Amino acid sequence: MSASNPSPATMSWTLQQRLQEYARAMKLAEIIYQDPNGQVCVVHGVIRDVLSRAGRDFVVLGKGQVVSADHIIMIDGERLTKE
Repeated sequence: MSASNPSPATMSWTLQQRLQEYARAMKLAEIIYQDPNGQVCVVHGVIRDVLSRAGRDFVVLGKGQVVSADHIIMIDGERLTKE
């Protein structure tokens, strides 16, 4: 896959940069995501890291919780997924 046409499991360059900025700043954020069981979860915390493993992107939250980037719905009121 090219950078201009990422696979569905990888996030766009713009989104990756935004998440990296949260991680660098250790900025407190409201993160809304869907867990593997389909439950919508809300977390207030920091993004510690943004990882890419086996063709997928993940966000590591402040308490060590790992969330698949494609399951993140919203950060600080800004929708990241398509409706």
